[in-house]
Amino acid sequence: MKNTQKKNPTEQFFLISAPLGENKYSYQYQANSIVILSPKHKIIFIDLGDSDVDFDDFYQDFMEDVNSISDKYKYQKYIGRVRKWKNDFTVKVKLSSEFDINVIFQQNKLDKNNFRKCELLISLITGSINNIEKVGIEAPDTILEKIKHNIILFDGEQTRFIYKKLPHKRISIQGLSGTGKTELLMHKLKEIYASEEKTKIFFTCHNIALSNTLKERIPQFFDFMKVEKQIQWNTQLWVDRAWGSQQDRNSGLYSYICHFYNISFSRWNRSITYNDIFSNALKEINEIEDFEYAFDYILIDEKQDFPEVFFDLCEKITRHKVYIAGDIFQDIFENNISKEVSNVDYVLNKCYRTAPRVLMFAHAIGMGLFEKTKLNWLEDNEWESSGYNIKKDGGEVRLSRDSIRRFEDLEETEISNMNIIKHTDENQVAEIIRNIIKENPTVEPSDIAVIMLDTEKYIYNYIDSLEFKIKSEFKWEVNKAYESKQKISNALFISNVNNVKGLEFPFVICITRRIKDSYAYRNSLYTMLTRSFLQSFLLVRNDDNLQCQREGLKIINDYGFIQTKEPTDSEKSKIQKKIVTLKSNANISFYDFINRILTNENVDKKYWKKFISALPEGYREDFDEDSIIEFINDNKKYYCE
Repeated sequence: MKNTQKKNPTEQFFLISAPLGENKYSYQYQANSIVILSPKHKIIFIDLGDSDVDFDDFYQDFMEDVNSISDKYKYQKYIGRVRKWKNDFTVKVKLSSEFDINVIFQQNKLDKNNFRKCELLISLITGSINNIEKVGIEAPDTILEKIKHNIILFDGEQTRFIYKKLPHKRISIQGLSGTGKTELLMHKLKEIYASEEKTKIFFTCHNIALSNTLKERIPQFFDFMKVEKQIQWNTQLWVDRAWGSQQDRNSGLYSYICHFYNISFSRWNRSITYNDIFSNALKEINEIEDFEYAFDYILIDEKQDFPEVFFDLCEKITRHKVYIAGDIFQDIFENNISKEVSNVDYVLNKCYRTAPRVLMFAHAIGMGLFEKTKLNWLEDNEWESSGYNIKKDGGEVRLSRDSIRRFEDLEETEISNMNIIKHTDENQVAEIIRNIIKENPTVEPSDIAVIMLDTEKYIYNYIDSLEFKIKSEFKWEVNKAYESKQKISNALFISNVNNVKGLEFPFVICITRRIKDSYAYRNSLYTMLTRSFLQSFLLVRNDDNLQCQREGLKIINDYGFIQTKEPTDSEKSKIQKKIVTLKSNANISFYDFINRILTNENVDKKYWKKFISALPEGYREDFDEDSIIEFINDNKKYYCE
C-alpha cells in the first residue's frame, strides 16, 4: 500500500466584504459585494447586486482604503500606489448564471514574478500585517532567507480568532505547537490596547523565559503595527509570569492579585501547587463584599500549564474578556484530547512552524508509535483533531497530514528536515554547525539551538566543553539559557529542556545519551524536536535500539505518513491506566509514592533502600506503580535477605 504521489498544498483563499484589521471600513454596497483573495491570483471583486454604479463606487472606495492602509504600514514604498497596480492585480466580475469560479480563478492566475507582491497585498487587506522592511518585495535566494523573509498569511481560523466577536467571557483557542497561538494573542492584544483609551490588561504565562521574550517582543510588535498609543507598563499593560514574588506586586499575576485584593500570598514550597494557591485566592476573593475588577482583559498563553481554577480566578477578576491559548499536544500524554477540544472556540491543527516530517516523527517517537509497546494512543477523532488523516488496513494504521503551504514557493521535499545521528562528542556538533553555515551562508548564531535532553549533571560539563569549542572555532558568543533565562541575539543558544518553551529556531540540535522510556523524557523529546522550523537533529550516543525509529523516519521521508500498528483494546486500556496513574501522582513526591507501595507490599523497612536504589530509572520518572509492584515481587527473594 505504498503511496509515492506528491501532495500539493491546499489552496488558501478569503471571502471578505471590507478590509480586515480596521473597524472603520464600511460601504453602502457592501452587502451586495464579495472580494476573493487567493495567493497567485488577482484580487477578484464580485458584484452580487444589480447596480453597476454602486458596485463601481464600492470598488473605488475599497481601493482608496487599501491605499490608506498601505501608506500606514509603509507598503507603498515597496508595492507602489494603488493606481499603479490595481489594473494588474484586481478584476471585477458580475455574478450570472454562467458564473464559474474555477474558470475565473484560471483566467486570473498571475505570473510567477508577481506572486510575492500578490501575497503582500493579501496580507495587507486581511490584517495579517508583515514587517515590510524585513520581508521585502524581492524573493530571497537561499532557503534560510526565504524562511526569514516569509510573508505570513493568517488562515481562516486564525483570522476568525482575531476579528470575530463572541458573546461569552472566556474565549479559548487550542492548537498544536507552531500553529501561531502566541502570535494571535499578540494581535488580539494590539487590537484591544489600541482601540480602548483606558484599559488594564495582563498578558501572562507560566514560564519565565517566555514571559521575558513576550516583554521584548511586544514593543517591537506595536511599533511595526503602528500602534500610536504609548505602552503604559504596569498601569495599563502588564506582561509577566503567573506567580511572581510577594515583594514586587508587578512581578506576576498572582502577586498583583494578592496586593490588589489584600489577600494572603502563598510562597513557593515543594508541597504547594498552582491548584492550591489559585483555589485559595479565589475563595478569599469570593468573600470580598465591595468587589471590584482588577483588570479589563487577561490574555493567557500555554493554557496546559495551569489548572482549571486559574481560569475561573481570571474570569472572576476580569471585567470584559479572558483570552486563553493552549497546546493540544504540549503534553503528548494528554489522555482526553476530545474533552480538551470540545469546549474551545477555535481549534488550530495546521502547524506552520515545524516541518511536517519533523512533526510526525516527533509525535511518533514521543508516543512510541514505532515500538511494539506504545506509550500513548489516540482515538480516531482525536487524531483528526490533531490534524491527522487516519487510514486503517487490518491492524496497520497510516497517519498523514494534509500538505500545507508553510513558506512562499519553498520546495521542502529535498530538505533533510529530520535527522537521527549516532552521537560521539562535541566535535560532531561543531561539524553539524559547519555544514549549516556552508549550506546557509547568512546563518546567525542565534538561528541555532543546542538542547540537552538529559537531566543528569554531566550535561553542564558537556555544555562548558561545547561552549569552548564554539567560541574558539566559530568566534561566536554562546547563550547558556539556563543561566540567562532568555534568547539573546547574535549568540548560539544552549540549554537544558527547562528554558526552551515558547522559543523557536531554524535549526535545533537535540543531544541525549539514549532514548528513555519515561513519559516525562518522551514528552520533552517531542517538545524540543518541534522547536525548529527548518531542521532538527537528534544525536543519540547509545543508538543500539533505534532501528525501529530509523525505519519509521524513512517511511515518513519517503511516503509522507507514519506507519504503525493499532494497539489492542487490552493494550489501550493498560496505556490509559498508566497515564491516569502518572497524572494522579503528579503532585506527590516520589519518596511518598514509593514508601506507600513498599508498605502495601509488606516489605520490611530495612530493605527499602535496596529496592529504591535498584529500581529502573523509567519507573522512577513515570511513577509506574504496576511495574514497580511487579519489580518488587520479582525481586523480594534477592533483596529481602
